[in-house]
Amino acid sequence: MMQISIDQAEGLERTVNIELAAEDIQSKVDEKITELGKEVRLKGFRQGRVPKKILVQRFGQHARQEVLGELMQNSIEKAITDNELELAAAPEVTKTDDADDGGFVFSAKVELMPQVPEINFSDIEVEKEHADITEEDVEGMITNLQKQKQDWKDSKGKIANGDLVTLDYKASNKDLTYPKKDTEHMGILMGESRIPDDLKKALTGMKSGEENSLEVSFDDAFNVDELAGQKVKFEFTIKEVKKAKLPKVDEEFVKSFGIESGDVEKLKKDIKNNLSRELKQTVDNRFKQKALEALRSQCADMPLPESMVRRESEYMAHQEQQRAKQMGHDDAPLQEASKYEAAAKERILNSLIIQKIAKKQDIKTDFTKVREQINEIAQTFEQPQEVIQMYYQNQELMSSVEQNVIEAQVMDWIESEVKIKKNKLSFDDIMKPKVNE
Repeated sequence: MMQISIDQAEGLERTVNIELAAEDIQSKVDEKITELGKEVRLKGFRQGRVPKKILVQRFGQHARQEVLGELMQNSIEKAITDNELELAAAPEVTKTDDADDGGFVFSAKVELMPQVPEINFSDIEVEKEHADITEEDVEGMITNLQKQKQDWKDSKGKIANGDLVTLDYKASNKDLTYPKKDTEHMGILMGESRIPDDLKKALTGMKSGEENSLEVSFDDAFNVDELAGQKVKFEFTIKEVKKAKLPKVDEEFVKSFGIESGDVEKLKKDIKNNLSRELKQTVDNRFKQKALEALRSQCADMPLPESMVRRESEYMAHQEQQRAKQMGHDDAPLQEASKYEAAAKERILNSLIIQKIAKKQDIKTDFTKVREQINEIAQTFEQPQEVIQMYYQNQELMSSVEQNVIEAQVMDWIESEVKIKKNKLSFDDIMKPKVNE
């Protein structure tokens, strides 16, 4: 008769010890030999007439190995089920041994899922931002659309914000002269390009053809490698100044964005709807981050399965490498998984918290919301019906949407339970947060 015992190791690890009885093993081996005898063909014997003794000699060891594999799998599953163990990863067999009486003993290491502690949601306060979409926000977006189609005209006037400036320069200090010979070109979009403040101030008000020289400190992230992190004497000549000429917001302009009627008010309405959708998504995401951060603090002492942390860290490292390759860095190295361990732990803990809430509150996927989300995604493409069809035919895409929906439903429940601290901001304050946030 099979015997099972479980030893508690460190943290979430357990060792399952199983002893398989000799008679159980032999019974299964005999069954396998009998089945084999019905099919096997050996020279000198008719099919199904090979003596059992010969079958055992030829196939007995192989049959025993197959039986042991099946019994080990079944016995581990029984141990897990009978002891109500919820595993974080597949069991790992760590020890095997044949018993003197023909039995078999083995041990398997398992790692359990942690138990998320009870959380008192009513004691938690989470900030949630909100904003109104104003006419200024809509007009600002229209200006951005105009800039996408703007023309550049040569200018003899003074340089101001928004101008496109081309200059020739030479930079030097006691350790550096760049370039070694002649001068180098630099293009600057005033107010947009990342340049030192001293250089921006010097350029403002200058005209094409004028020269200047000043001390400039470039930060480490400056896009000219030779100048990054350097303090230099910067000598330059303004070679060209161009000012932007924005197109008129008229019927032709509106039609260029796919609105066949050319109706400016229709464009404004579409812009406002898009801004509202983007605002809601950003507000929801930021609330989710803050809420989950507060909930994680309630689970600070909860151990996480090392196997899950390792897998998630490795997955994140591969994701980062793939992103780099998609951006053209074909030789991007695979970073050490340990670099992503802290972020991996946050992801895992977030997932465990969401899963526990969904299970405890019996929150099921709302498939009406799944359809709504797919339709919303599709509307951002030129052929929405094709996108909708693609989603419904791809189980991986559908699973991703369903996961997003169940998470959103859980976040709605969390919002209804915690204390909400409302914070009204402008659209720009929410959509373009300060760098130090």
